[in-house]
Amino acid sequence: MSFSQRLLFFTVFFIILSGLQSVSFKALWDLIRTNSKISKKKFIVFAVSVLLVFNIPFIIMVLLKFDLSTLPDWFHKMFIIPFYIYQGAMFFVGSIILFYKILGTPFKLSFYLMNKISFIKKFLDRIKIKKRVVKFDKSRRAIIASSGVFVAGYAFIGAGVGALGKDDYEITRYKLSFKNLPPELKGTKITLVSDIHSGPYMTENNIMKYIEVVNNLNSDIILISGDHTNSNKEEVFPLVNAYKKLYAPKGIFGTLGNHDYFSDAEFISKVISNESPVKMLRNNAELLRINEQPLLILGSDDTRDSGNKTGSVILDYINKTENNAKNIAALHSEDYDSIKKILIYHKPYIFDEIDSRKFDLIASGHTHGGQVVFAKLGDKSFSIASSVSKYVSGLYSLENSQMYVSRGIGTVGLPIRVNCPPEITQFTLV
Repeated sequence: MSFSQRLLFFTVFFIILSGLQSVSFKALWDLIRTNSKISKKKFIVFAVSVLLVFNIPFIIMVLLKFDLSTLPDWFHKMFIIPFYIYQGAMFFVGSIILFYKILGTPFKLSFYLMNKISFIKKFLDRIKIKKRVVKFDKSRRAIIASSGVFVAGYAFIGAGVGALGKDDYEITRYKLSFKNLPPELKGTKITLVSDIHSGPYMTENNIMKYIEVVNNLNSDIILISGDHTNSNKEEVFPLVNAYKKLYAPKGIFGTLGNHDYFSDAEFISKVISNESPVKMLRNNAELLRINEQPLLILGSDDTRDSGNKTGSVILDYINKTENNAKNIAALHSEDYDSIKKILIYHKPYIFDEIDSRKFDLIASGHTHGGQVVFAKLGDKSFSIASSVSKYVSGLYSLENSQMYVSRGIGTVGLPIRVNCPPEITQFTLV
């Protein structure tokens, strides 16, 4: 990402955060002035002080190009972590208030227009002064005030827990069944890691800890389904320093994610391939033999786009990957259709469209499992990601294929996870 692109991105990001903070403080003032005698001047001094204290770290982080490794540990604990908690809470509270305002706009507009008509205005004024209406209005204000306190408390507690616990990972284990799986492949162990996002929120030391966990699982194969870096090609160097320690006897395979395209995907891919044991599969495949039985690992490139539209470019990548895999199978005198196949592809949104390709497993990520999950109801989770796609986290099955969507281990936006811990997944073929 160039300096101008970085400047534009963080300017927009800062404007959004500032806007949500302004909305939150405006709502706080509306609440205070009806329930307290605090002067507006004192409130403005308080608001400006809070804004300065909790936004100065953002300026420092931008000046340091988000390389927080140069900051002393005490500064990180005293300023950076509170900054994350504050911004995460403000984002949540501001979003809720905006949603409430948008929802109420048609009603407010209707009342505004009705008040412009004299006889309707007189009728509404007569209703407003009735004791029952006044009593109801006071009760409504009390409920809104209590709700505001609850939402703010929930937001700050949730953001605090989310920021401090963002690296509290889970190891998810699955016994995975493939149709007509040869006995020789049964018991094969495969580890899936996704969305590392090497960068300001995922340092080399953080990655090293995850690498140690992955190695201790003693899997035969390791898959990494994209977003190795966050936004800058230089972030690949601390990443590969950790990747160098990865080990799996049958191989380690990776693909690119959309964030890897934010700066220089070619550079990132070459560094990973040349300086670590990770083999990058860019619209290509590798034929493995486990107990003399073939297993195809395929990997398709992604695009810079973060959305859920498939597009012709992605389908072209999948076609190219499949054609190359067929050529590799033929080169080894194997029947492509009968070989068990695992496709690594970053975004899960393509699942319905490629089900007919009969991949036994599609290893995916991208969604972070929602990262901030507002609520869970059985197997359903409510997050921004779940409003975009039905494929958010876990194992999904269609007629011909299975797909696993990893919650990943990194974060984007703010380093906060709520009801959605980082995940390392191990499959055992049965």
